[in-house]
Amino acid sequence: MTHLAAVVLAGGTGQRLGGVDKGALLVGGIPLLDGVLAATSSAVRTVVVGEPRPTARAVEWTREDPPGTGPLAGLMAGVQLLDPEVTPFTGVFATDLTHLTPADVDRLLNVLLETTDAEAALFRDAEGHRQPLAAIYRTSALLTALRDLAPLPGKPMRALVRALTITEVPDLGASTDCDTPEQLAALRAHP
Repeated sequence: MTHLAAVVLAGGTGQRLGGVDKGALLVGGIPLLDGVLAATSSAVRTVVVGEPRPTARAVEWTREDPPGTGPLAGLMAGVQLLDPEVTPFTGVFATDLTHLTPADVDRLLNVLLETTDAEAALFRDAEGHRQPLAAIYRTSALLTALRDLAPLPGKPMRALVRALTITEVPDLGASTDCDTPEQLAALRAHP
């Protein structure tokens, strides 16, 4: 059995959506965070980085210190709770991946398992952008890279991508997120 952990980043400010808690936004009657938690249900341990709130399944909560210092700091807050010996693989997902499914998570993990020299498998979207918040990492490599990149506050996610050996996986829509009122309206019209 492959022991997968999941770290879901749910502590962003949602500025482009008017400062709302994106994870609490409802699409098809389901909070976006709960949709990501359903997609990552195969994880043996799930850590959500953000303010605690009710969720559809049990998770552990943590927060970057100080709050609001960026996704790398948030990621470190979640990953440092994991033991690479227990969970050698860590899925890292944004709270607003509206089309992520369990099959997508399995696909990423299978690609990483088959690519022995890669430290991470991440989705590449239709525009060719790498999606480091829709990815699975080897936990020990992820921890090492984050420690080497310190201090983390304010650094972009692409710094992490540059620090690791990556294999890209076509996303087939799995890394679609919700950043603007227009995207939210489109999702609600066609969940």
